[in-house]
Amino acid sequence: MIKLIALDLDGTFYAGRNFGVPDSAWEAVAKARQQGLRFAVCTGRPQGGYGLAYAQRLDPNGPHVFNDGASVCDAQGRSLHAHALPHLTELIELARKYKLPFDLMGAEGGRYYEEGLMPPELLSHIEMTGVEARSALLGEIEETLVRLWFVVSDLGLWEMVKPELAALPSIDLAEYKSPREVITGVIRKGVTKATGLQWLAEHYSISLSEIAMIGDSHNDLEAIREAGLGIAMGNAVDEIRAIADHITGHVREQGFAQAVEYILALNGHPLGLSR
Repeated sequence: MIKLIALDLDGTFYAGRNFGVPDSAWEAVAKARQQGLRFAVCTGRPQGGYGLAYAQRLDPNGPHVFNDGASVCDAQGRSLHAHALPHLTELIELARKYKLPFDLMGAEGGRYYEEGLMPPELLSHIEMTGVEARSALLGEIEETLVRLWFVVSDLGLWEMVKPELAALPSIDLAEYKSPREVITGVIRKGVTKATGLQWLAEHYSISLSEIAMIGDSHNDLEAIREAGLGIAMGNAVDEIRAIADHITGHVREQGFAQAVEYILALNGHPLGLSR
């Protein structure tokens, strides 16, 4: 019996700027909540902004996972659990040395950058999430910092610097490359969305077998594998599709609603949405 549905946002629930969240997804959430299921955002997005707005609507009384498991907060954005990012001083010294644009994520929803390291590509990365950022030096920041993002348009420079970053112990690097830039998240080693699911399970006094995880991208891999029911979107990467218990439709074609329908059918409550 599934009691909690954890969901990625981008590519799973949110279909992009032109499509937003399909109406069918919200309809499915409402009907599933009528059957007693809970929902929890489980996203790589920073805490706050548009992601927190979705969390508030999905479950205004429950906890939600942000920053790929590094922070858990309630629907008002108050920190419930956090994994502090180690080696911050060394990371920032490398950023300054090579003039790598970066921003920092806090456990209370703060987002910070350094004046002079704010090129257009970093500004675009910040604006996309709706989380307001402010200029600050590391020593001025009071909240626990859980994640750092590099946004680097010089791919050659990035390849030169990456070995120095990777040599730092106790951190993981997650790269997302495009022809024009590389975006890399830095997080405490061993922290993933799966550790976020474990926290949720303990909070609700349920087992992982009673949690369904719906996702589409590489950062969903561990959570899809560890959840009692792992569902891949139709647009998911091959690695996710290969390990999922079920594959649903594309995010732009009622895929999320179909995933919820499948869960309710397993629980004995068919949703009956049109495809």
